[in-house]
Amino acid sequence: MLPYGFQLLFLVYLIRETGCQINEGDVCTEAYTNSAGKCTPADTCRSAKEDFVQNGIRPTFCAYATFGIALVCCRDGSSILQTPPSRLESAPNVWDTTGNTKRTSERKCEEYSRGVVEKVDYLPLLPDPDILSISAAKCDYTGIKLIVGGENANNGEFPHMAAIGWTNFEGSYTFSCGGSLISPRFVLTAGHCSSNPEAKDPEPVIVRLGDQNIDPTVDDGASPIDVPIRKINKHPEYAPPMVYNDIALLELATDVEFSAAIRPACLWTRQDFGDHDKALATGWGVTNTETRETAKELQKVSLSLLQNEYCDGILEAIRNRRWQGFAATQMCAGELRGGKDTCQGDSGSPLQVASKDNQCIFHVVGVTSFGRRCAESGYPAIYTRVASFIDWIESVVWPGE
Repeated sequence: MLPYGFQLLFLVYLIRETGCQINEGDVCTEAYTNSAGKCTPADTCRSAKEDFVQNGIRPTFCAYATFGIALVCCRDGSSILQTPPSRLESAPNVWDTTGNTKRTSERKCEEYSRGVVEKVDYLPLLPDPDILSISAAKCDYTGIKLIVGGENANNGEFPHMAAIGWTNFEGSYTFSCGGSLISPRFVLTAGHCSSNPEAKDPEPVIVRLGDQNIDPTVDDGASPIDVPIRKINKHPEYAPPMVYNDIALLELATDVEFSAAIRPACLWTRQDFGDHDKALATGWGVTNTETRETAKELQKVSLSLLQNEYCDGILEAIRNRRWQGFAATQMCAGELRGGKDTCQGDSGSPLQVASKDNQCIFHVVGVTSFGRRCAESGYPAIYTRVASFIDWIESVVWPGE
């Protein structure tokens, strides 16, 4: 059992999560199932307790009545197929303090992230309380704050990381791009990773998931899987050789079963970076700019997030017919002193930040697109800004949800 002080802080935290006053018995919408419920004292709602204890699903709180009694949106006695009232007829959705429902990718993020928590028991400050649980981070991410200038990632540290493979002339695969698993069926990558004219077959054929060292002769303790690519969805406005809208979604031939080593990343939905000033890039790309040697071991490197307006000025010299300066759908990251960067072979790989609430949950903010010379002083790289393409991604990955 947690100490009294922590229980009190937890109760205060819950109270701060609420919006305007809502009364017991008011109609509400249960966020995870999007079903109708009634605002009910937390200690009498069986379904909310079961969801929280068994699956780590945080209740949808309505409000707090006199003496701090928690009211949750309770679906006891209701069908999850019951349609909730319209927004005009219902009380404000307290799951999101802005008054807006969470968008599909955010709900999916919460759903996919349930496997990276461990439960800690606590007793709420209620008469005759049942033991409930809170969730804590549980994963292999080390949170190092420090690919060219990078270091080896830990085994299983980035379970969403994907290697995109082309059939080569030796009868095996060549991995020339990276990507991010974002659902059981889809991998996010760069538009220019949809074709490699130098390969035996121009289009990629497989996605490798759960790997650490992509050299098949190395025993790294990983148990990767190769999943065939069913369909390549390039953004409709991607028009090479132009490098704008450089984003694509690879539909896999079958759904992937999640595990500790294979799990989707979330999508960053804000146009700004919040309070993040650094992001982690990962990939198996070039690590030696002189020999063009690529990494076999997954690499990670921490890069500064830079403003487009600033980068537009310092990268003016590399403008050409393919790239005429920053668009709002692009972003900039790197180290101006040089020495750290993404490089060839990292294309399509994620630029990500760890959640402030749970370091096991990564949000992909950018997709590695292009740069000038890898890790050269004064020349950060250009990434596709994921937040600019959320509507398109949701329409392809989770249509109708």
